[in-house]
Amino acid sequence: MKKYKFDLRFLYLFIPMFVLEIVFHFVQFKGIDLFSFIRILLFTAFLSLFIALICRPFKNDKAYYILGFILMFWFSAYSFVELIFKNSMNDFYSFGTVSDGATRIAQYALIFISSAKPAYYLCFLGIIIYAVLHHFVKFNAKGPFQLPAIFCILSFLLLVACMDLGSGVNSILKTYGTFSNKTVIVDKYGIEHFFFRDLSALVYKVPESIEIIEEGTVEEPVIEEPERTRQIDDTEWKNIAAAEENTNMQTIDKYLMSKTVTQPNEKTGVFEGYNFIYFMVEAGDYLMIDKDLTPTLYKMYSEGFTFANHYTPLYSCATGESELVSYLSLFPYVNVCTPNYVAGISYYEALPYLFKNAGYTTFSLHNWRDEFYERTTILPALGFDAYYDIDDIWQDKSIQHTNGWQSDAMLIDQAIKHIDETNGPFFCDIITSVMHFPYDESSYWGDYYLDEINEVHPDWDIQFKRYMSKCMDFDNGLKNLLDYLDEKGLADTTVLCIYPDHRPYWMDYDKLMELTRWLDPKRSGENGIYRSPFIIYNKAAGKDVNYNYCSTLDHVPTIANLFDLNYDPRLYMGSDIYDGEKTIIMADGNWINARGWYDASTEKFNPNDPNDQVDSGYISRTNTSVQNTIKISYLIMDEDYFSKRRSICSPS
Repeated sequence: MKKYKFDLRFLYLFIPMFVLEIVFHFVQFKGIDLFSFIRILLFTAFLSLFIALICRPFKNDKAYYILGFILMFWFSAYSFVELIFKNSMNDFYSFGTVSDGATRIAQYALIFISSAKPAYYLCFLGIIIYAVLHHFVKFNAKGPFQLPAIFCILSFLLLVACMDLGSGVNSILKTYGTFSNKTVIVDKYGIEHFFFRDLSALVYKVPESIEIIEEGTVEEPVIEEPERTRQIDDTEWKNIAAAEENTNMQTIDKYLMSKTVTQPNEKTGVFEGYNFIYFMVEAGDYLMIDKDLTPTLYKMYSEGFTFANHYTPLYSCATGESELVSYLSLFPYVNVCTPNYVAGISYYEALPYLFKNAGYTTFSLHNWRDEFYERTTILPALGFDAYYDIDDIWQDKSIQHTNGWQSDAMLIDQAIKHIDETNGPFFCDIITSVMHFPYDESSYWGDYYLDEINEVHPDWDIQFKRYMSKCMDFDNGLKNLLDYLDEKGLADTTVLCIYPDHRPYWMDYDKLMELTRWLDPKRSGENGIYRSPFIIYNKAAGKDVNYNYCSTLDHVPTIANLFDLNYDPRLYMGSDIYDGEKTIIMADGNWINARGWYDASTEKFNPNDPNDQVDSGYISRTNTSVQNTIKISYLIMDEDYFSKRRSICSPS
């Protein structure tokens, strides 16, 4: 009987690659489900067989060994870096953002690597296994070409057949195809498979025609006839939509016009005609609000409008995307750095344009330059009359240069100068930077107030003391601003709004939550660390606390309603916080609302109240609404929708 031999060299690569996947899953996801196990097994088999086939023409094993070692080293290092990014920035890194993030990584490489947990280094176990196998195990290198080729094709076909196994309410294959949730793709298909899907996402986008599933009707509460109504004439919009031939534009038109025009509420116009100062605070956290060390922030929080369940989702291009969301109320892309991707495109529904259309002078300031985000191109297209970065500010030779991030107090003083030169109502946008990491190494502003902090919090870790020292610089700037407004008689007619771009990076979050009494780790699961301060302060307005769940996506319609600006609430993916509860969409596809939080990777809903019987229909409807928000946001940006629909952005 003839004996058939089989070329087993593919096992040199298959075994360590599969071990790497299992290690990665247990480190990141604490386990692996059966269907993910099958998909990863098949993909690893296919890839290792394919590499073995490529190397068959070489006369010796050296070429195969070198190529295999390069692949194992790459996937080990790649997995290691992705674990750090996921646990630092709540999302996996994508090649679409690599050009925007490379500078930041290079600048803080040592801090970045030092933040790795010991378990992350297990990713390099695959390299060791690969080397050991080659040194001690001799797999058969003979056999016909056809058998490995057949098994390679078979594993690929089985993988395709198994792509959607184990999906519940949502199709994980659809998530894979649209690249709308990186966490789900990594969990269900593996980190090595994600690498190739991420590469393909650079050229493969969401199909042009997307069917928007009806979200179902919601029973509206019976309310008394309001004294004021918001009525919008859609005649022109309908005429434009009827003549439209682009299917994506048709889809957007249909979706937006189908939304409800929300009506005025008790907060409508409470700040009508007031000046507005909008602060995006770098790495702002509840910890920055300290009665003894940051008394101005504490005063504004204690006496202003606050939002107890406000969240700042951590997007993949964090600062720039939080900023853009706060201007546009659109959900950002997951695989590119959205602000740089849309730089120069005009969004006539943006918050600065709403104020500009109301006769406000609009200007923005930032104490850094366009090193990460192209603000000199982005901000004018959103409606800002002027933008001043650190190079503009440094034209004033009296401004002190410091090592590291520049003073926020200095930035606010510069804003005061521009406010003083402005006639009529103004919208002043201030983008801070001093509270940026690092916190575990010495810096000018990180060390500046350590003596004062040691008197109040001597037991704090140095990372929190340095963070607070930076917060104190920002607080001094706020004090100067409030003093100026009082002196000029503008305090009663000026509104200050403060929100963070993201949580402080690379801190011990367990200790941070212990120090921050506002955070409840038992609610919202791991998403609880994204709960963030959102403060609206006017000296004459008084204290108001809102408990509705909300996020940065809801800022534009909320502010537009408070100032009674001329706007169409249907154009925004968020909604007025005072209109009721919201569902907060996180970058990894999780969502949170008053009833609990949903884990997209496990498709499990975790109710806040254990007795709350949440049915599958509610989860399905909410998931549909969440996916609609994401899909339409992408389409709007893909099509430059608001540039083409400028005439409907400012309803009469």
